[in-house]
Amino acid sequence: MQENKNSLAIKISGPAGAGIMRLGEILSSSLNKAGYYALVYPEYPSRIRGGDNNIQIVLSTFSKISPRKKVDILFAFSDALKSLHQDDVEKGGLIFSAQDLKFDEIEEIYNNPIVMNMTIAGFVWGLLSQNQNILLAQVKSLLGAKHFLLNEKVAKIGFSLSSPWKKFEIKPSPDKIFGATGNEVFALSAILAQCEYASIYPMTPITSLLDELSKSEIRLVEPEDEIFAAISAIGASYAGKRSMTATSGGGFCLMSEAVGLSAMAEIPLVIVLGQRAGPSSGIPTYSSQADLNFAIFSGHGDFPKIVLAPGDLEEVSRLTQTAFNLADQYQVPVIILTDKYLSETRFSASKSFKKIKINRGLRYTKAASDYRRYKLTKSGISPRAFPGETVFKTCSYEHDDFGLSTDSAKIKVEMMEKRMRKLEALSGGFEIYGNKKSPDLIIGFGSTKTVIMEFLDANPRLKYIHIWRPWPFPDDLKEEIKKAKNVISIENNFSGQLAYLVARETGISPKKFLKDDGRPFFKEELLEAISSKL
Repeated sequence: MQENKNSLAIKISGPAGAGIMRLGEILSSSLNKAGYYALVYPEYPSRIRGGDNNIQIVLSTFSKISPRKKVDILFAFSDALKSLHQDDVEKGGLIFSAQDLKFDEIEEIYNNPIVMNMTIAGFVWGLLSQNQNILLAQVKSLLGAKHFLLNEKVAKIGFSLSSPWKKFEIKPSPDKIFGATGNEVFALSAILAQCEYASIYPMTPITSLLDELSKSEIRLVEPEDEIFAAISAIGASYAGKRSMTATSGGGFCLMSEAVGLSAMAEIPLVIVLGQRAGPSSGIPTYSSQADLNFAIFSGHGDFPKIVLAPGDLEEVSRLTQTAFNLADQYQVPVIILTDKYLSETRFSASKSFKKIKINRGLRYTKAASDYRRYKLTKSGISPRAFPGETVFKTCSYEHDDFGLSTDSAKIKVEMMEKRMRKLEALSGGFEIYGNKKSPDLIIGFGSTKTVIMEFLDANPRLKYIHIWRPWPFPDDLKEEIKKAKNVISIENNFSGQLAYLVARETGISPKKFLKDDGRPFFKEELLEAISSKL
């Protein structure tokens, strides 16, 4: 029997150490090669062995896909995991455990517990009626030739064992598709931006960003803590090197003083802030959008900063490169908000990422006489010199235009006004999708974009504004929000931080649809919630 669908959702659950995440990478890359858009959403506990590591793989003819609350097929490495997840399956869906399919016997025959994941890969590939050679080519490419013969053998066994079961026929796309995680694209984009120094203490969900950067020519330091990470990145930037650091909420707590130092001394700094469920250690391997306020209001005192919030792979690429330009142009800290979902989920795309022209900002020139590092200018931006180019002083205290510390009331006011007017020239910061004349408006920031865009395809009458620069709050956005009759803010946090920001900036209080259980929004949840609020 064969079932024709436009998309299919599969969940695979197994213990930590069984190669579940690698299995997801192999299947998604194989699906991309076969002409499908694929999304691999991972869930795992904070442990090295055992427990429940699971992935949800959604494959589709179309590019806009998001995780499902209910899947079509479940594969569990044990009967216990099967029982744990059986309610996650659609009525009429397929449910398998390794014991049901006798995969555990294959594991015993080869005396290798890892072979089960390749057996499942073959079985899935058979259910999808796909060409074995595509899967095997990806297995060899990603796992190497050393153990290929064994992996090939068990994958073929899995493929053959799928023959009695219902097959699923998904129409492939004509697009040339590739896959990547958010962190892989963050790393690639930092390289494109000519970042030369990165200091990162490993912390979920940015640890894999550290791994990816280690493969590049960027000078990479793994410091003893996040204080060192941020301060050393400022030091490298002072020396003229494009630099960055990355962390999650707990680490960013330790960086808040460095954010203020960057702003006062007017030294560019790029920080990737990977949000996860808090407070404190919270659920450290699950997702959240609860650090928006923290990013915007980090550091003591008033000072300019920029907060960017990419929502998909294209924006990760564009906004990461843009962040380095903005940091240099305005000589301010730039925080890029991501989260566990965006950083670690494997997405698909068909358009290659564009390289953005490097802009190092207003620079010192030898023709300038009487160089003043903090020269008062109409824009608030002073020409920036690097050590060795001329004599200058950089200061973390309040200072005059030469960089000499001062407690003068007059100079304090002048310098504060200078710094605060630097970002007045910023424009844009959001994109409008759907019916631009609709009175019903959905707003969101960051990774909710991927789920909302799929929802919007099925509900084109609605208007959606994706805010990719929540701070400084875009002036033009205020007018767009005021046009709407109904405004709903979609957020992965408990309090509705974006809704609070909109109310503060516009006087309009959006309705809120919030989710704060560590998981992203699922497609079905959005449909139910928005229908009930409009």
